[in-house]
Amino acid sequence: MTTALALAPPRAVDGQVVEAGPERLRHELAWIVRLPDGRRALLAQLVPELAAEASLRRRWVLDAERMRDLAAPSLAPTLAIGPAPDPRDPAAAPPWRLRLEPEGTRLDAWLARAPLPVDEALQTIADVADAVHAVHVAGGVLRDLEPHAVVLGAGRVWLTDVGQARLTILSSRTASSLLLERSPWAAPEALRRAVVDARADVYTLGVMLWRALTGTWPHGDDTRLVPAPAPPLDRVRAGLPDGLAALVARCLDDDPARRPATARELSAALRGEGGPGELAVALVTCQACGQPLRAGLRLCLSCGKQAVRFRHVAPGTGASLVLTAAKEDEAFLAGLREFFGSVAAETPHLNFLVGDRRMYDKAEREARHDLPAPLLTDLADADARELAERLRARGYKVSLRPASAGVRADRVRIVTLTLGGATAVGGAVLIAAGTAAAGIPLIIGGAAVAIIGAARRKRSKRKDRPALARLRAAPAALPASDPLVARLAELLATTRSADVRAQLEELALRVQRLCDRRAELAGAGAVAAAELDRVTAPVAPLVDLVARIAGDLAALDRDLDSLDEGALVRALAQSEARREPPSRRAPILEGLDRLRSLEDRRAALLGRLLEAGSLIRRAAELGLARAAAESDAELQQAVAALTE
Repeated sequence: MTTALALAPPRAVDGQVVEAGPERLRHELAWIVRLPDGRRALLAQLVPELAAEASLRRRWVLDAERMRDLAAPSLAPTLAIGPAPDPRDPAAAPPWRLRLEPEGTRLDAWLARAPLPVDEALQTIADVADAVHAVHVAGGVLRDLEPHAVVLGAGRVWLTDVGQARLTILSSRTASSLLLERSPWAAPEALRRAVVDARADVYTLGVMLWRALTGTWPHGDDTRLVPAPAPPLDRVRAGLPDGLAALVARCLDDDPARRPATARELSAALRGEGGPGELAVALVTCQACGQPLRAGLRLCLSCGKQAVRFRHVAPGTGASLVLTAAKEDEAFLAGLREFFGSVAAETPHLNFLVGDRRMYDKAEREARHDLPAPLLTDLADADARELAERLRARGYKVSLRPASAGVRADRVRIVTLTLGGATAVGGAVLIAAGTAAAGIPLIIGGAAVAIIGAARRKRSKRKDRPALARLRAAPAALPASDPLVARLAELLATTRSADVRAQLEELALRVQRLCDRRAELAGAGAVAAAELDRVTAPVAPLVDLVARIAGDLAALDRDLDSLDEGALVRALAQSEARREPPSRRAPILEGLDRLRSLEDRRAALLGRLLEAGSLIRRAAELGLARAAAESDAELQQAVAALTE
């Protein structure tokens, strides 16, 4: 909402002519001015009450300079920032910025016509996504992308007044860098964290697309910090192209990892260009270190070891792991589910007959497992012992049953004979399982008595039952090209951030699939060496690029860990309350500046990592398809642009 105010604008350039304003635009006062060369521009000045706070003033200037310096052709150029010589000086007038005013229609006016034709909506949002992508490639993250900041010009899209979301908060009062209130355009993580990446802007593009197609909001009147999932788009508007509803749902996902990785992927999908496909894989647990990893990875990216340790042996030749006692409480069952989740291909149905069987009706007895229950069978002895120890350490009662479970040789039988009304214990006869004991003489009272008999193997009356689950499949032999995967795994030694780790895991899986394909072609023997090299050649430099970016991110994260924004803000407030001289607050303000610069640098680097990941996915698809050389050349051009 804007409100007209009777104030004089700062003089940005000699000869400027005010055409409109001022109006209140969030935290600024804004005028439309005509420049001496005839161009129209917006002159925006930080409101005096915020300019009086040193930390907010410096934040505003830093954001304005950052957007001015981004080499993104879709950003409306910033012509000047003032006042000179230092707009950060608290003794100077409130800081201002002068940016070119592009000609065209604001996106919010275009959205006012919604619901729009499907083709128009897809084409327009794809154009906006390309404009946003240009900012991401230049190293920027918008955070506050909204329709009023988008201008649809003649054949191009302009972005204006973006990149200042964190100034709408009162940092010195909240000790955080979060939006002041929830915006229907903002990604959920922008409301929860100070550092967001390019996928937050992809979320906003998804909201714009939803709005353009339906004229409504995806979450309705839900104003919670994390709203409930939006309904399927094709239920709100019928007749949409196949796949569009699923694409919009991905854009609006609460988890950034499930959204399209880049705005370029979104624009390509909207244009039907068949961008990189979604990799839908579940998380499983490394059997060596217990850390989560994506299903299909041979090497754990946390410990560098084989992710699958336990293997089945030939049927009937291995031991069985047997559960001998059970409980019906949830903690007991949850522990078993966790165990099966770490070692088995799937988690079985876990209901047991506990206590007297007569307590259960027939249907319950059929649906539950008898005790003792075989959890896993056909195990190598060493694996069986280790798995048993894991369960025993958690308090479970288990036993190991060998492949051929007969009568043990040390079993003792007491033979009792009755002769002529007298009972005598002849002695202890050791009978080995399955060995006949015919003609064994016992001397009782001077009489020799021959005991004719045979020791028979003890047989269980219980029928053999299948195991509840099978182990996760063991990985195949590692192909010769897997050093590329190992290179990505090495990066995790210095990577602690979950967002970077998630990207590296997905890239490792993509590269592993490509290496597998190369090994298959080599094994076929009918493919030339040059053709084999084409499969993985584009990926090696990309892995090097990812390694450099991940190393820079790790260093930045260490620097960010050393800066506590809350402590800095509290120290600033205490200094102001004690009316200390500005020189005492200068180091604190410089620390806040450094923190925010590091946040911006990290967002830019993570954007480059996402771009590199997108190129790896594309290179993997080209390698798997052994695509044409023209596609290889196009990929090389994209790599060159990213490494500049």
